Amino acid sequence: MFSVDFGDGSEVSDEFTSGNHVEHTYAEGQYDVTIYAMNLNGEVAEASQSLNVSFLAPENLEVVITKDQSNPFKVSVTAAAENAAGYEVYFGEDTDDQPTMIMEGETAEYEYGNIGTYTIRVVALSGGAETTEYTEEVTIVDPLLLPIDFESQTVAYNFYNFGGGAPTASLVANPAPNEVNESATVASYTKPSGSETWAGTSTTLNENIDFSSTTYIAMDVYSPKAGIPVLFKVENSANSDINAEVTTMTTKENEWETLIFDLSAIDPSQTYSVIALFFDYNTSGNDNTYYFDNIRLANPTIVELPVTFEGNANAYQFFEFGGAPTALVTNPDMSDANPSETVAKMTKTQGSEIWAGAYFDLDNAVDFTKDDQLSLKVWSPEAGIPVTLKFEDPSDGDIAFEVNATVTEANTWQTLTFDFSEADANQNWKRAIVFMDLNTAGKGLDYYFDDLSYVSDQPMTAPKLPLTFDSVLVDYSWSGFGSANATVIENPDASGINTSTKVTELVKNDGAETWAGVSQRLGGAIDFSKGTTISIKTWSPKTGATILLKLENSKSEPDANGNPSVIAEVQQTTTVANAWEELDFDLTSFGAFDPNAGYDTVVVFYGFGNTEGGTFYFDDIQIKND
Repeated sequence: MFSVDFGDGSEVSDEFTSGNHVEHTYAEGQYDVTIYAMNLNGEVAEASQSLNVSFLAPENLEVVITKDQSNPFKVSVTAAAENAAGYEVYFGEDTDDQPTMIMEGETAEYEYGNIGTYTIRVVALSGGAETTEYTEEVTIVDPLLLPIDFESQTVAYNFYNFGGGAPTASLVANPAPNEVNESATVASYTKPSGSETWAGTSTTLNENIDFSSTTYIAMDVYSPKAGIPVLFKVENSANSDINAEVTTMTTKENEWETLIFDLSAIDPSQTYSVIALFFDYNTSGNDNTYYFDNIRLANPTIVELPVTFEGNANAYQFFEFGGAPTALVTNPDMSDANPSETVAKMTKTQGSEIWAGAYFDLDNAVDFTKDDQLSLKVWSPEAGIPVTLKFEDPSDGDIAFEVNATVTEANTWQTLTFDFSEADANQNWKRAIVFMDLNTAGKGLDYYFDDLSYVSDQPMTAPKLPLTFDSVLVDYSWSGFGSANATVIENPDASGINTSTKVTELVKNDGAETWAGVSQRLGGAIDFSKGTTISIKTWSPKTGATILLKLENSKSEPDANGNPSVIAEVQQTTTVANAWEELDFDLTSFGAFDPNAGYDTVVVFYGFGNTEGGTFYFDDIQIKND
């Protein structure tokens, strides 16, 4: 049940049920009306409402119209007036506009469906027929902001031309969608014949460009020629003398590409909302048409060591020569050796020049004072091929230096190292050139490379067979026992069958234990799927020295002496003194040999079985294919 205290001193109304009403006649004035609600238990709740009864027109009507900060199509309206009983708000978008009713202190909200100028009308109601009205025009715009993609149906993309030609740039269908720009709509600008050398097109944004997080701007450009200078300029809307500009050259012909403009020259204390574009700047027009799209702030990929080929793919521009097309592709063999998503693929085409290769330019030159050892991950379908890494000064090709490394494993990622210690660190080494299988004509094979880096920036990895001792990225740490030790050194006798740069030197002291030797833990178990014979290149000061090769499973249960119990060992004897020879260790000659036993440690004993000292060298511990 309900009852009403009319607030004018009259008696409280009779009770009435939900859905019914009560009538009352007021004198003009301001009243607080209270409504009581009662349940069957006699409990009462109440609510009050201020009521202004006036037969005069409302006075001093004040209306506040506010545009939403996050939605440019939305507005809100509040109203206040003396002697007003309520307000009708008409937003003016529809001819049969129905009012939104609000009381004083309430807000009417509305979202327009289209841009345009609308008249908002607010009618303040009295207690009778008298009213007071307020009208105000509101313009709804979809603001022009970065990024500009020319796809909105409500944004006014007004680019005004200057220096000759049509008054504005046109919006047209994308003339040649590709992976760089698949947009449906782009902007078209024609630089007419005889136009000013500084002719171009410009627009003013509805908000200042926010350069707080980056000063780089990217823009997709389609040019009829490569090598066209494109000048990008930003200005202060109130003072064009406050500006910054940068020029970037196109590198593609009749194809979309992304140009990056470094506007770090801006004054961060100033504001910039005007964008001006100059195509083929400083050249009079010749009726060429340029297309542009997707103007946006960018965090660009700076091409410098380490070069990972990740990020903005357009930052990596390859230039092939001699028949070695090169491009970025998805890594065909993601593994622990190279988990990168994107790598470079070079196809040395059938019958290509023996010197075929490709180059790319760096934004920042290689600094050989930081590290003169570089590494490059390579995937090759053939082992034994040379990989040549060359650097040049882009402005003078005669200033160049190259280093070779050899692929030792096929169909897997391998990290090669290149020694540039002889290169002149004072040169401008900004052009990197890669040759696969240099001095051999192309066979139609695909090669991949990735992660050009300073060696000092690369993590060390555990060794695995083959042990060549050449990589500075592999931790060839030998553990000595019984008064023997080993270190990796420069090859003291690079001749005969072993001209490699690095070898291991094993020093066995006089009076050492008969079982003195050295061991090295590998990064995993040895794979015997291609053979069960291990070869070692050895250098001994005498013939007849006994060499024992032992393999261990480091995780197996220890024997009585505390050594791993799962082993395989084979002996050989040197036959040459003071020269390199290759000895083969047939593991099947050891009765307990099991190729699946998980051998992960290599142990080498020189002069096994006696205490005589000496210095020995060994290299290239590897599986021989059966």
